[in-house]
Amino acid sequence: GLKRSPLHERSGGQNAVMAMSSAGAVAAGGAVAAAGTAAGVGLFSYNRGNYTMDQKLHFTRYLAGLNMAIAQTKQYRQDISDLANLTVQRMDAYHGLAAMSLTILTAIFCPGRLGLHTPPPPQWLMGLAMVNIAGCYLWLILTMWLGMHASLRADSAATHMLTRFVRLPVPSQHQIDKARKFLSSFEEQPIKEAFRIPFTRHRNKGDEKLNEPEDADETAERRMRHGSDVPAWFCKEKAIDGGAPFESMMPSGAVGSAPEHFEV
Repeated sequence: GLKRSPLHERSGGQNAVMAMSSAGAVAAGGAVAAAGTAAGVGLFSYNRGNYTMDQKLHFTRYLAGLNMAIAQTKQYRQDISDLANLTVQRMDAYHGLAAMSLTILTAIFCPGRLGLHTPPPPQWLMGLAMVNIAGCYLWLILTMWLGMHASLRADSAATHMLTRFVRLPVPSQHQIDKARKFLSSFEEQPIKEAFRIPFTRHRNKGDEKLNEPEDADETAERRMRHGSDVPAWFCKEKAIDGGAPFESMMPSGAVGSAPEHFEV
């Protein structure tokens, strides 16, 4: 057969080396791309999981605060009932005592004289006794009337406050929808939040102090997320709500300088 020249052998070896180098570069590029894709998917899943957990805790916190507000309002309603019952029970006691006194005075007044089994007293003494008994009638009737009026007025005032002012803060559909988040709202987050590397700081615009710790030492403060180092959805929510975590449960016309319990 024909023998190949050294030049042909050298060029063939170079082609083989170039082919191997190209294959290695392609393999390395594929490995880098696969590693980058895996890292991106991992970061996306990590931040999406954080967002999901944050929204679950956010809604749970809303329900917990709402349940405490309802329990507090129930306590206020019970306080109003107890305060009204103090007057109602006292006036009912006065009414009963006045009625018994009227019964006793009637038993004394009806015979027209004192001492049925003894000689009657002088007429001037009987006149004074009858005038005093008649005066007691007037005062006892006035006591019964004022007692009934005070009892009914206290009961009516308690009913008015319980039905007009101190109502259970049951949330409306709008409030529940406002506290709820769709998982697809994660797509509204900035790209840097969706692919944030764990244990790194959040980078939000603005100098507003958010989630600032109270009475925390320096070591604990360094471990907390506060200032601009908070998630983007937290900043957006604070901007929309104006920093108010809950709407006031008091009627608009009853808000003043006194505590909520005493506004009514």
